[in-house]
Amino acid sequence: MHDELSPLQQTVLERYEKLASSLHSLDDTLKSINSTDSEVSPEEVIRQLREIEIKIGLVGTLLKGSVYSFILQQKQEQERSNKQ
Repeated sequence: MHDELSPLQQTVLERYEKLASSLHSLDDTLKSINSTDSEVSPEEVIRQLREIEIKIGLVGTLLKGSVYSFILQQKQEQERSNKQ
């Protein structure tokens, strides 16, 4: 079946498979957390998740900035090489 797919379709399918695997792993982790008797309150879990969310947002912003800087640098180098 994979032989009939274009490279782009194969890449998209692989990413969906990876996403499905990650979601199953997350589901297993959440089930494990829910099944254990924990003294941590739901409010504390939410607070910790918000901290993680903020950190992930910061990393995403830094990554976008780095990619933008890299693309801009490549464009400038390409313009310099075209002038010569």
